[in-house]
Amino acid sequence: MTKIRLLVLLLIVVPVAHSQSIERAEQVRGLNNALLRLHGQLQATGAGNGASLRSQAAQVIQDRFDALQALIDEDPTKALELAFEESLLERLRQAFPASASQLESHGVWEGPVDYIIFDDASLADHRVDINMKLAQETLSLHFPDHEPGWLKCGDIVRVEGLRAGSQVASAGGSVTGTVAGAGCSTLGDQKTAVIMIQFPGISLPSNATPAMVSNIFFQASGRSVDGYWRESSYNQASASGVVVGPYTLSSIYTCDQYYAMRDAAIAAADPDVNFTQYTRVMIVFPNPGGCGWAGLGMLGCNTLSSSDGNFTASVSWLLATYMGSIDNGVKLSTHEGGHNLTMHHASSRAFTNSTTGLPETLGPLGAAGTLNEYGDVFNTLGSWNFGQYNAPHKKMIGWLTSADYSTVQSNGSFSVNPFENSAGLRALKVQRGTGNNAWLWLEYRQPLGLYDSAINSQVYGGALVHYEDSTTGTHTHLLDMTPGSSGGFNDPAKVAGSGAFVDPYTNVSFSVDSASPTAMGVTVTYGALPCVQSSPTVSISPSNPTAPAGTDVSYTVTVTNNDSSGCSSSTFHLSSLLPDSWTTSLASGSLVIGPSQNASTTMTKSVPAGTLPGTYAVTVVAANGAFSGTGNANCTVAAPPSVTLSLASDTYSPRSTVSITAIVTDGGSPAANASVTFTLTKPGAAPTAGAKGGASAGGGKPGGGGGGTTSATTKTVLTDSTGTAVWNYRLGKNDPSGCCYTVSSTATLNGLTGTSNTVTFSVQ
Repeated sequence: MTKIRLLVLLLIVVPVAHSQSIERAEQVRGLNNALLRLHGQLQATGAGNGASLRSQAAQVIQDRFDALQALIDEDPTKALELAFEESLLERLRQAFPASASQLESHGVWEGPVDYIIFDDASLADHRVDINMKLAQETLSLHFPDHEPGWLKCGDIVRVEGLRAGSQVASAGGSVTGTVAGAGCSTLGDQKTAVIMIQFPGISLPSNATPAMVSNIFFQASGRSVDGYWRESSYNQASASGVVVGPYTLSSIYTCDQYYAMRDAAIAAADPDVNFTQYTRVMIVFPNPGGCGWAGLGMLGCNTLSSSDGNFTASVSWLLATYMGSIDNGVKLSTHEGGHNLTMHHASSRAFTNSTTGLPETLGPLGAAGTLNEYGDVFNTLGSWNFGQYNAPHKKMIGWLTSADYSTVQSNGSFSVNPFENSAGLRALKVQRGTGNNAWLWLEYRQPLGLYDSAINSQVYGGALVHYEDSTTGTHTHLLDMTPGSSGGFNDPAKVAGSGAFVDPYTNVSFSVDSASPTAMGVTVTYGALPCVQSSPTVSISPSNPTAPAGTDVSYTVTVTNNDSSGCSSSTFHLSSLLPDSWTTSLASGSLVIGPSQNASTTMTKSVPAGTLPGTYAVTVVAANGAFSGTGNANCTVAAPPSVTLSLASDTYSPRSTVSITAIVTDGGSPAANASVTFTLTKPGAAPTAGAKGGASAGGGKPGGGGGGTTSATTKTVLTDSTGTAVWNYRLGKNDPSGCCYTVSSTATLNGLTGTSNTVTFSVQ
């Protein structure tokens, strides 16, 4: 792929996806605001006049449900930021019971997963389905960054997060176990059953014959899946098996109905295949219409069923369009088969210097760079090519052991054999500087065999370099060692005689001193630690608290200093502009933080009285001179519960009982278990907590009262199922006569507090 094409993909595909995510997030924010304002109107209208408002809210909740599910899929981080707190959700469920099932929920889910990777026909786009199988349902999991650990089929995963329908945005997760018997070995003969199917009225292409497919997988001479795996694994793995079919299924299955297609294909082939003898199942199928995927692959194996009993296997779905020629079939099958062997895509990772704006090989430690999912054109797990799986991938699946590569953490010179050799040192794993967990993998490709002889010849002249750090996960990331060239990632190798690569952000450098058909000479040097400043990372917690207008909300702001280890501590000045017109108070206006360290402070936002219900964006900027980072969160302003006070009379006799009733409603419905705090102020007194008073809910037995003329009385009572709280206050002998006793109250429900009217009475 040329640099121009790569640039076009980066300028079109990535920004469009990002733009769609932003638009979706703003759609959810707008629907949040619409729903909260309808809830506030319902609060003011009351239960008897809420039918129209509930009807409007039903449509808003439906639209929000659909938009939130889509946002979880597109950008789970934004979905987590914009979701309502559970306390607010409970209020909304009570207010809109008919739509309660379409409101999100927070929780913890645990179960085994399937991991399916979809590959676009052009290998320019992909999709991942991570399906958690529970007893009665299947959940689709979405992770903001990387999945926990080396997640694959058969793993048991525990996730905590947000759920809308069957979509789950994970705020955190861990692998807690593996389903017994769910694993397949990546070594040895990979027993493969290839099932050819077609659909009613949709036949296989004429050139996708059983003989052709058998040659693609198993032929002994020329290219094949078996030959690729033998050569790439140094004869540690191979493929053998059968091709059966074609079978015409009874229904047409779309590419999204992959489970149903799989089960129907296995059932059709069951009379001809004992599936308990196979660990790889490959399904070749014609395009059912509208299928833009070239293939799908399970990441690893899981337990499947057949008439011969349960068996452990991986599955790939291969579009028959690509199975009419040996070369296309081998490229697609070793790509999807690589997923079956538990490998992710071979990506490229590009960096741009933040000061000059020019491309560079590497950015600061921790920098994400710009990824092209299929950007490695020297590995069949990247964009269409014949290259062998690279060194980090082979190490993952056991085809490259610690005896085959050297871990480098100090100065040294090395002779690296061609990557295709079946013995000797075939790769270097070079630590990127001192005291970190970032690595540069160096390998030396040569035109040996049937596969690496078909890749771009530029890489035969030196080191092909892949980067591994905390953001790599189980992908691999090819680096461009010639970032100023016109070839982009078609000519990424560091060739002999081109001078040393000096990492501008750490203390490592290396040079390729020689490159012959038999070996590559490499020198690695560690020098003094440089100081390179970078923008900090800022996070805000909680992500979306709920508060009524006129109150304060507290957040924890955490700033991480991303400067290199050669720098001294830096001072980061904090500021916050959003939301507009809100008052911000920071416990610390600046933080002094060492490189790779973090520090936190408290931020308080004062929500202005009269703020309309809605979800408002909250930001914090941390700046150290020209280097700054922004953290994002939200604050949801919601209408508080309504509380109304009443008295049985406005005049009472000395030493009688004053019955004070509070009615609490939320969303127009009675609010049970709301905490009502009554405050009675006697003539000439100011309210003080803790004075004696008696209470019983619902008009029960009066309690003791009284006190002097300089005190006030408070009492807290929970509402009953009708939303009613009653305080029976017994006037004491020292309570003064005359006017005016005043009573007010507050009602707290699910963390929000509403204030009542004030009532008065006299004692005569």
